[in-house]
Amino acid sequence: MKPKNHSSLFVRALEQLTKRSYSELFSIWISLALLFALGYFSFASIGDVSHHGPAQLVGIESHWIRFLDSLYYSIITATSTGYGDITPRGFSKALASMQSVSALFIFAIFVTKLVSHHQEIALKQVHRMTFEDVFHNIREGLFIIRQDFDGLIQKTSEHKKMDEEDWDTLIIAYKQAQNLLNEIPDFYNEDTTLYTLDARREQLLQEAVHRTMHRINHVLDTFSKNNINWQEHQPSMKEINELLRVTEKTIPLWQEKSPYQREEAFLSILKLKSDILGKIASTTG
Repeated sequence: MKPKNHSSLFVRALEQLTKRSYSELFSIWISLALLFALGYFSFASIGDVSHHGPAQLVGIESHWIRFLDSLYYSIITATSTGYGDITPRGFSKALASMQSVSALFIFAIFVTKLVSHHQEIALKQVHRMTFEDVFHNIREGLFIIRQDFDGLIQKTSEHKKMDEEDWDTLIIAYKQAQNLLNEIPDFYNEDTTLYTLDARREQLLQEAVHRTMHRINHVLDTFSKNNINWQEHQPSMKEINELLRVTEKTIPLWQEKSPYQREEAFLSILKLKSDILGKIASTTG
């Protein structure tokens, strides 16, 4: 037979106490104060053991006054105030010692929970601010990508050609779009429950992605219209194909994790992705 592990029992008891609410902890503290008050009262009231009761309580004729004084002494002991107007003797010293330790222990748990609660509130605020920054960065990043595409559309429409810097801009825009799309499903991970992407913010993200995919279609149409052989530029083709792969993976995952019923928005994005694939297929087929 295995001996009892007293430390593990203590840890389990501590865990149970820390799970209690503030009102429950206060009730336990009051209950202990009443219980120890009964102990002091009993020692002071029973003749055979009265020499173990607090000295000032022995000899009080009224039981009610003796009990109220016992309760007063119990509360003073539990709060570690110690006015000295009532002094324990004999076994009541052991009671007072146990009460002081137990009361301070419960008070420490109460304070720990209070501090932990404030830390949790602060953590939620920091977490929310972080995710708000991520949300705004994604939307702003997609907006900047669209501006780059607009610049390429305007330049190719005017000059009918793309220089090396323009191709670099296109490649960087594709890469940035890949990174931003990969970040969106993280809003719905189980470990990010401190922050919830509401329906309005989700709709804003969907619109940003939709506009970006639509702009890519416009860019490719403009390239083709101005006889720019974009399908022969291997570095940019590699990145746009990777972007389409990321879109194919991310959008269904995003739709699966989203708690809001907006299937048409996801289908619209996938439709634009299919349009891009069609343009690539038509030029390379």
